[in-house]
Formats: sequence, structure tokens, C-alpha cells
Amino acid sequence: MPQVSDVSTRLRSFTVADLATRVGGELLGPGNSVITGLQTVHDAKTGDLTFVGDDYHAKAWPTSSASVAVVSRTLESLVQPTEDRAIILVPNADTAMISILDLFAPEEELPPLGVHPTALIDPSVVLGHNVRIAAGVHIARGCVIGAGVSIFPGTCLYHSVTVGDDCVLHAGVVIRERCVLGRSVVLHGGVQIGTDGFGYRASPDGRGLLKVPHLGNVIIEDGVEVGANSCIDRGKFGATLIGASTKIDNLVQIGHNCRIGRCVVICGLAGVAGSSVIADGVRVGGGVGIADHVRIGRGASIAGGSGVMNDIPDGESWAGYPAKEARRAMQEAIVARKLPELMKNLKEILGPEASRLLDPPRDRSRERPVKG
Repeated sequence: MPQVSDVSTRLRSFTVADLATRVGGELLGPGNSVITGLQTVHDAKTGDLTFVGDDYHAKAWPTSSASVAVVSRTLESLVQPTEDRAIILVPNADTAMISILDLFAPEEELPPLGVHPTALIDPSVVLGHNVRIAAGVHIARGCVIGAGVSIFPGTCLYHSVTVGDDCVLHAGVVIRERCVLGRSVVLHGGVQIGTDGFGYRASPDGRGLLKVPHLGNVIIEDGVEVGANSCIDRGKFGATLIGASTKIDNLVQIGHNCRIGRCVVICGLAGVAGSSVIADGVRVGGGVGIADHVRIGRGASIAGGSGVMNDIPDGESWAGYPAKEARRAMQEAIVARKLPELMKNLKEILGPEASRLLDPPRDRSRERPVKG
């Protein structure tokens, strides 16, 4: 049976003092230990670095085996160094974690420089400098590929697609005709860009459905990242737009003619129906459903599993199904949990009249006669 190796054996190594300097933190405790791995506070062992950004993880520090913890300064009173274990105080442990992960991460292995012999590229395609195009890639007529683009195996670009500089298209990505990607866009495996919008009308004879043609495209601005197997439909007339620096998780559906703003975060399994508008800085939780033609205001937040059927004003937090302002949704959930007890008390107050007023009438017309 093959052995499973520890991730830490493949990471780089740094001293505690060096890490403190690199993240601009205050070192408390010994700084000469060598850190070879990163791990959670509960699972860490000697030689690992961990992160403490909340009370839950702070309480686990005394029993952790980690050699050093990067700690949010607000938790300094809860996390103390020891003779053999250090802490690095930073303004925000989650932000510092990003910098440290970048330090330890191995370089991404991209396809080799140049075009693989098995790639099928139309003669009309314009290729920028230093492209990396892997085996089995298909690029149709009229496409323009910017400098420094990396395209992994099995990716397919329909005709007249534009891909900006330094984009990374992972294995199995499909980009349909006339779609446009800005600079430094990352599409993970299986992403589909520019698929037909979901539009049908009943046929005049009432015996079928007529498919509505979608003549638009998708425009994805600079710095967008789209997770594996997500799908963004093309517009019916104009473009479906994804704003700069927006991050979309795995298995997300964006309907036709949606307009997603800048720096939006959409978590996995969310679905946005056609022609909805999501303004800049919105946070959409996992499994959220957003109805068509809805507007989500700038900086709003939507809790996971919510169903949004109405516009959300700027800056508000909504939750629930159907979604409503989060505080109201929480109040309703609390009341709902207390309903059995409230019903019991009400029946005691009403006495004999309770059954007539509170219990639903029995529909005997739907009962089957008992055969004797």
C-alpha cells in the first residue's frame, strides 16, 4: 500500500525569527526554532507553525504541540509564550496567514513553455510571448491569447475568444465564442464560460418549448478567479459581466445577463438567476439562491443557504428562506423553535375550546372505508 507523506516534508523551512520579520510581527519567546510545516492548533506537532485568530483556538494553545503561533494582537492576554514555544503578535492572524502560506508554498507547476505538438490551434490565432499551451488544447479561429498565458490539457476555446495577459486556464476549461477575459484571470478545472442562457418559451401550439437564442457573450475583468466546475452563461443581447477581483467558488451558476461587481465573493453551490445585479463588495454564502432581476446592494452579505427573492439595500445582512434582514430572520427562527411550548401553554389557557380553535379539521372525504 502506498505511503501517505506529510505535506510538511515538501514545504520550505524558516526560523521563527525570520518568519516574524517577514510578517512584521512582534516575536515573544525563542526565535531559533526551525519551522518546516503549517498545521491547525489542534493537530500541530513540534516544528509546525499554527495560527490563533479567535478565542476557540486561543484556548487550545496550552495543549498544542506547535513550536510557534501567529496570534492576533487582541488575543495577547490569552496566548502566552513558553521556554520552548514562541508567539508572533500581528494585527490580524488571518491576514498574516496569507503571507506565510505564500512563503511556504511550492512554485506552481505550469505547462512547459511553448505549444505542445498535440495542441490544435487555428492558423489565425494570435499568440502572445511566453505562452504555455499543454497537450490536447483546442483553440479555434480568431482567438487572441495574451503574453504569459498558461493553458492546461484538454481546454477548448471556441472562435473569437480573447484571453488577457498572464491568465491561467486549468484542465478541461471551455470558453465559448466571443467571450473576453482580462488580465490575470484564473479558471479552475471544468469551468464553463459563455454557455447558452436558460431561456425557453411555450410554443404556439402548446406542444413544446421554443429555445430563446442568446447572442451576447461573457466579459470577465482583471484578477477574477472562478472555482472548479462553475458555469457563467452568456447574455441574451449584451454581456454577462464579472467585475475585477471577484472570486467565485466551485459549482456556482451565474445566469445570463447578470452583472457582478468588483471584489464580490460568491461561495460554493450558489446560484444567481438571469439579469440579477450584485454590486461591489457583496459576500454571498454557500448554497444561496438569488432570483432573477434582483439587485444586491453594495457591501451586502447573504448568509449560507438563503433564498433571495427581493432587492437587498446597500450594506445590509440578510438570511433565511425566503431571505430577510438577518436580525428579523433570527428572531423568527427563535420564535419558531418555541412554537410547541407556546401552543401547549395556549391550549391550557383556552381549555376545552383549544381543540376546536387550534387543531386543523379532519378531512374525512379522503379516508378510505375499512373493508370488513
